Amino acid sequence: MANIVQSQQIDSVTVFEKITINGFDSKIPFYHFINKRINTKNYIILLHGLGGSKKDWVYPSKPYLEWSENLKTIKDSLISLGYNLIIPDAKYHGERSYELDFRPAEKLPPMLSKNEADAKHFETLMTSTVKDIRIIIDYLQFRFENPDLKFGVIGYSMGGALAILLNATDNRISCIVVCVPPLNHPEKELKEFNWSKQLTKELSDVTPSNYSIFQKSPILLLMGKKDFFYTEKEVSSFFKNVPETKKELIYFDSGHVLPN
Repeated sequence: MANIVQSQQIDSVTVFEKITINGFDSKIPFYHFINKRINTKNYIILLHGLGGSKKDWVYPSKPYLEWSENLKTIKDSLISLGYNLIIPDAKYHGERSYELDFRPAEKLPPMLSKNEADAKHFETLMTSTVKDIRIIIDYLQFRFENPDLKFGVIGYSMGGALAILLNATDNRISCIVVCVPPLNHPEKELKEFNWSKQLTKELSDVTPSNYSIFQKSPILLLMGKKDFFYTEKEVSSFFKNVPETKKELIYFDSGHVLPN
């Protein structure tokens, strides 16, 4: 069940909607930009990073001002090019922070918390968000009576990791652009913790590098040379294993925040 809780005409060819929909295990709030600049319904899904929210793409603010200004520029550019946009909150983020008792979601990854319960929350964050995005895709195909709708994805940091998981699991993804994804996290940290075999497997199952060979659609990697989340060797290994012939890797002279 979906509810359009807000609708606003931004200009003569753009409508902004805020929608809530029943997700995998909770309500999903997301922004929907309907673009009438071109006749074709081309969709892009924009995915924020750990600790961020859907607002980062629309309303730049502190403490991630430089990051969110970058994201807003991307969003505005896509609208000017005629794309329709979907911008959801990941589980535990933004308006969904109540699902984690309003704790900061950025404290969850194993590299920041040695708590086994937090590690399980991180696994749930990744798997549930992928399922939620697929439910949003289902909704739009049903709403517009078009089962052939295709969806590109642009993801930043954790959002890039989610894009990689989506590209391995859903044939409706037409292409992905992944910005500075932590390719080997959280599996990279698992050797430091004496956790159950089941949890260790679950965390490996949400590690993007394990999905390189399963990428279905074209992929563009935008990486920072000084990013602490990965090495160039790790990136090269991932890129080499991607079977899709339409793949590209671009490095910027930056860290985890790419230049605008």
